[in-house]
Amino acid sequence: MNKIIQISFLWIIFTSECYAQLNLPVEPFEQIKWKNLSPKWHVTEYDDGMLSDSSDGYNYFFNLDNDPKRLYINGQYIFAYYLRGKRTSPSGHYIVKRNLETGEKLWSIREDHTMTGWRTNITRALFLDESSNLIHIGLVPISTYPKSPSGYQLDQETQLSKKIIDINSGKTIISYFPDNTDSTISIMPQAVFKYGPYNHLYKEEDNYRCFYPVKYYDRLDYKLVSQLVDSEGRRVGATDSIPFYEGQRFVNFTRISEDTFLYIETFKLSDSIVFNFVDKNLNTLKLLSINENFPINDMLLTAYQRNKLIFTSFDTKTDPFEPPISHVIYDLDGNRLLNAKVNLEYLEFYPIPLLYGKTDELFLFSRYAKKLGVGDWDFSMNVYKLLQDTMILISAFKVDDKDRFVFLASIDELPDGDILVGVEEDNMIYKNGNYQHDGNARAMSTMRVSPEALGLIPVSTNTEFIADQLNLYPNPSSGPVRIVFPNGLNEGTIEVYNPAGTLVQVQDFDKHLSNFFEFQDLTPGLYMVKAVDKNGKMAVGKMVVVE
Repeated sequence: MNKIIQISFLWIIFTSECYAQLNLPVEPFEQIKWKNLSPKWHVTEYDDGMLSDSSDGYNYFFNLDNDPKRLYINGQYIFAYYLRGKRTSPSGHYIVKRNLETGEKLWSIREDHTMTGWRTNITRALFLDESSNLIHIGLVPISTYPKSPSGYQLDQETQLSKKIIDINSGKTIISYFPDNTDSTISIMPQAVFKYGPYNHLYKEEDNYRCFYPVKYYDRLDYKLVSQLVDSEGRRVGATDSIPFYEGQRFVNFTRISEDTFLYIETFKLSDSIVFNFVDKNLNTLKLLSINENFPINDMLLTAYQRNKLIFTSFDTKTDPFEPPISHVIYDLDGNRLLNAKVNLEYLEFYPIPLLYGKTDELFLFSRYAKKLGVGDWDFSMNVYKLLQDTMILISAFKVDDKDRFVFLASIDELPDGDILVGVEEDNMIYKNGNYQHDGNARAMSTMRVSPEALGLIPVSTNTEFIADQLNLYPNPSSGPVRIVFPNGLNEGTIEVYNPAGTLVQVQDFDKHLSNFFEFQDLTPGLYMVKAVDKNGKMAVGKMVVVE
């Protein structure tokens, strides 16, 4: 009897602890602050209306032209985010409209599965109709909560939903939500991870064209399907398909123009790539076969920008566990324009490529994390320039706040050359003896930043770059200086010498956390700056200080 009482008592304690952990009080959310980065504006999608849910920018994972998940209209933008719920917090979507010049919020909409019959409505695409109203297309898992609380993770079978929203007020005009018992509605895959059963969806008059892969026969055989559905997700016309081999791992597909689509196949044995230009019914319009002189393995199409295809290539032939990575650019004629090796440091995650229009150069944005101790981290956003044979860290912006995790989510170039940077911001909490992500304080933020502030365009009278020296911008300078270090020079000390050769200042540096430096109390003149790595490697540069 005593054992039963003891077990019951322990069970009550365990249940209470679990409930307490799942219902931790929400920490006040504070927007992150960046060292040496001054955005034109910085907004965070987090308010009481989010009901303590997570906000995840999954829609930003791929920057493919004509893949509509966000809209820019008359100096305003509309973005859709996924509310990633837990067992104690519903999941759904969050749509926001903001002024592009100021970042001011004009309206927002929140919908979670408590409002939709316990089925998560995941944003798949945003369009405008002929009356300039907003069309929201969602994909809804067939299963109900709690079998599929996160929607995209546990249920890959979905049905289409549709809402028409007044673009000026954000109020819903018409709403259609699918019946999961209606067998006349087409079943489609989810659309979150492109290297999974990804659903490419495009508007076609009053209907919607969906391209997605499905299995058939056995595990290794797949087919790519083209299916037209109406506004309620019912099949319109015939279903078209072409076979492909799943061993390629990635389904590389994008829209080139209104009536032309591109499906890309990679062949490991022959180190070749095939560009299949097809129409909406998957009929071949043009075929390009490219034989390469480097290993062709897992090639992921990560961006299609300005008629150029940007791939992330994983060389699993050389190392299947930690494959060398490179970014490869092709034009639509199959000409290779760049094959740049990517050498990221430990704990440098989520690199996002940007082919910058003003200079036609390829940049890479990544998140860098450095663990200093238990619950003690430093984070930064790093910007690299990719060249044919190397990559150069040109900017590192440290997060000034402690206990804040950051994840880069999106990089977009605006017509005037400014950059919209999307970041997921996470609070940290101390739980069960460890610091962990606070699921109740996670939000998406957007910053508008000038290319000069990011280092995409050097602000300097001296723009010459010397690979094995320190390169300082601006130079001459009367304030903070950005130092671009040679590759392999990562962490150590910076020494400043005056014209007489006297050491006048010493500073520590870790270039991945910040490469901005302030040299205080220096009289105007010429100085030599020397960086000494902790392994003894060194480089020097000249700096001119002015009033």
